[in-house]
Amino acid sequence: LDPYEISIMSHGGGRPGVDEVTLEPGAVSWCQENNPNDITKEDFARGIPPGEARRWVPLNGAVSEEQLIWLEETLEFASKRNEETIILSHVVLLPEATPDQNGLTLLWNYDKVLQVLRSAKRPPTAVLCGHAHLMVNSRDQVSGTHHVTFPTPVEVNPDSDACAVVEAFSNGLLKIRGRGDVVSSTLACSTHATCT
Repeated sequence: LDPYEISIMSHGGGRPGVDEVTLEPGAVSWCQENNPNDITKEDFARGIPPGEARRWVPLNGAVSEEQLIWLEETLEFASKRNEETIILSHVVLLPEATPDQNGLTLLWNYDKVLQVLRSAKRPPTAVLCGHAHLMVNSRDQVSGTHHVTFPTPVEVNPDSDACAVVEAFSNGLLKIRGRGDVVSSTLACSTHATCT
């Protein structure tokens, strides 16, 4: 997914209030309406308690209605072909897949994405994300989809690492072979099917 399709920095990178950037006015307005702080300043999460409300910070974004329709149609197509799916997104899609469930790296409209995933005849086996920079492995209790947030090699101890190989098998099984801060794990397909 493109989790920055709608974001304050849709026109390019940079940090609001720090770098010279052109901000997307509609996204700035949407984010600012849900955050009591000035989101163009460095301390944009100040005072917001951990949880879903903390997602309204400028380092996150959202997917459009068009992308949601594409996702729904793609999952339906895969289901008709009896295929398993994996979703890749930089920004986290499940609150429980953010470190300590703090919500800070959660997609603005994660709830709409989860609605699509949960209503699919064959929900994805896994959603693989980054963004939070810390390892989190969670499972959506509604769809059975695994949500794995990977750590970044940029922030590990100098004597460590953070990388992995993900193997996908035809029966829907995923094996994450981690190194360093990435925990190795085996993920079975969602609750909709039986992995053999």
